Amino acid sequence: MSEVQYKLLVLNSFLNLTSDAVYIIDINGIVLEVNKKFEELHGWSRDEVIGNPMPLMPEELVEATKVFERIVNGEEVTVIEAKKCRKDGRFFFTDVSISPVHDENGNVIAIVVIERDMSDKKMAEEQLKESEERYRVLVECSPEPIIVYQDSVIVFANPSALRLIGALHPEQVIGEPISKFLHPEDLDKLPKDIYARLRDGTLSERAEERLIRLDGEVIYVESIAVPIDFQGVRSVQLLCRDMTDRKRAETELAYKEREFSRVLKLSPEPIMLHQGGIIVFVNDMGIKLLKGSTMEEFVGKSILNYFSPNDYTVILDRMTRVVQSDDYMEFIEMKLKCQDDQLVDVEVSSICMHRDKSNPIIQIVIRDLTERKKTEEMIRRSDKLSVAGELAAGVAHEIRNPLTALRGFMQLLRDKKTDYVDIMLVEIDRISYIVNEFLGMAKPQALTFIACDLPELIEQVLVFMQPQAILYNVQMNLNIQFPISSIECEPNQIKQVYMNVLKNAIESMPQGGQIEIAISMKNEGMIMTRIIDQGGGIPEDRLEKIGEPFFSLKESGTGLGLMVCNRIVEAHKGKITIQSVVNEGTTLEIELPTAKGS
Repeated sequence: MSEVQYKLLVLNSFLNLTSDAVYIIDINGIVLEVNKKFEELHGWSRDEVIGNPMPLMPEELVEATKVFERIVNGEEVTVIEAKKCRKDGRFFFTDVSISPVHDENGNVIAIVVIERDMSDKKMAEEQLKESEERYRVLVECSPEPIIVYQDSVIVFANPSALRLIGALHPEQVIGEPISKFLHPEDLDKLPKDIYARLRDGTLSERAEERLIRLDGEVIYVESIAVPIDFQGVRSVQLLCRDMTDRKRAETELAYKEREFSRVLKLSPEPIMLHQGGIIVFVNDMGIKLLKGSTMEEFVGKSILNYFSPNDYTVILDRMTRVVQSDDYMEFIEMKLKCQDDQLVDVEVSSICMHRDKSNPIIQIVIRDLTERKKTEEMIRRSDKLSVAGELAAGVAHEIRNPLTALRGFMQLLRDKKTDYVDIMLVEIDRISYIVNEFLGMAKPQALTFIACDLPELIEQVLVFMQPQAILYNVQMNLNIQFPISSIECEPNQIKQVYMNVLKNAIESMPQGGQIEIAISMKNEGMIMTRIIDQGGGIPEDRLEKIGEPFFSLKESGTGLGLMVCNRIVEAHKGKITIQSVVNEGTTLEIELPTAKGS
């Protein structure tokens, strides 16, 4: 290989391996050579340009001619920026390096042009410029005050910040220490080394501060500090919001609250104050009724959180009407929702206490109806018992003696093989049973309470009820969660209760099944007995009437048995609770208090 060939090979390798576009033109503008990068960048193939003038747009040709003349005249041209057009019409940006080629006499015979694609860089610069312009407009026109400081010295303040400080010109603020405008007691609220906090992932939170205007007035602002680069220097940008009006409103409201606080706090009835549906005050009785501990648990929350959703429409309507009225709104019944989600029957009335157009303050007076409801229920039940008792006292003795005689004569007739005697004896026994139930309900009984072991009493009842359980193919399972404290009771009456309950459970399963009996301790010194059967269950609409006289789900039932059970358990300061699901079974719970000292 000759030296010339070798040099051409090296030159060709250089041209095609470089990442820049390279092309060579003679002094007449004819293209002599191009590399592969030129083809990629310009979109023209080598065959399309070799031997032809460089394909340029008219404006590109004008600029290229000027540069070519400068080079021919001996001027040194190094790197210039140029906007080029591809074959497909798209534009790109390049840095162009131009080097002349001289002959042995020093005359320019060709020009080597090297182009580096700068489109991405140029686009990034344009986007950055556009972003900076948008940011400048945003900051300048922002209605919120923005302040930038470096090393605690203010370097920028937008027009809103100037108005906030009371400055007419930026020069009154720029260059001043930020501490000049911050209340001395709030200086420690300025973020320390915000860039270190940024690295730790703990950015500044919103803080309330007091600013001192140029005229000396103290105003309240809420601000957040953000690290930025301002003019190439690490800085802190404060985004502020004027909170003076809100603070004044809060101060005024606090004053008015203090005016009413003593009267409201000591009121014997629960009282709440709300502003636009948001609670601002609850007195001691209200906190107690809602089962809270402190007023802070309720302040700032919606009043609707503490009422049943069924009452929302009525509450919102009354909130609108009370502002337009000078009188108390009438008391109406509602369901109050306590902290533990329990619903309580209450009466509610309200009045507008402060007629601010934007945020009137409404006072709600609440009356707890729990005891009244209990009293009304006790009166209703007492009336039923009284009617049943009077009926029992007036009828039982009159019926019992004739029944005894009738039964005796029927037994004599049975010995004589008289027809239908057995049926008549069954009906007479049923009448006798009902009379005994009446007497057990109506007869005053002197209760003698003694300490008893409840599991032992229940085991005795189970022994007694076992024959009937076998008859119905029912299995009774007893589960005792020891230890179980003793109870003070009248043993025979407690046995009567469990006998009645178990009898009902057995008879609810004519096809057989299981009865689960569990005894366990509850909190607050109570013993719980849970009896679960697998019977047909009780419809929900009939569950409320269970225990009322003369109401029974059994064809031959009187409803007096469970009523007597209720009376016995209540006399022992306990209670009976029934839950039932149709076709699944019934759960009956009996709670009895433990003996004192046990």
